[in-house]
Amino acid sequence: MLIASRSGTISAAKLIEETNQAWILEVEKREVRISKSDPRQRAFVHMDEALEWAGAEPELVEHFKQQGNNAGGVRASDFPQA
Repeated sequence: MLIASRSGTISAAKLIEETNQAWILEVEKREVRISKSDPRQRAFVHMDEALEWAGAEPELVEHFKQQGNNAGGVRASDFPQA
């Protein structure tokens, strides 16, 4: 999974557990809980969604969409927006 922040940071993470309210992830051997209603950071499966949410340039987002990074998995639209 990916953790994106509104400041533009994106980190790779391993999903440990998911609840209706949060993602529990492992980042650099430490456990991180991200609320699904947190307006500052969010977990994603797809890089294009993480980039778009973080405010990346549209051309970069489009590049990842064209690379086929959207095959399978959960989409951001599957979750309520904060």
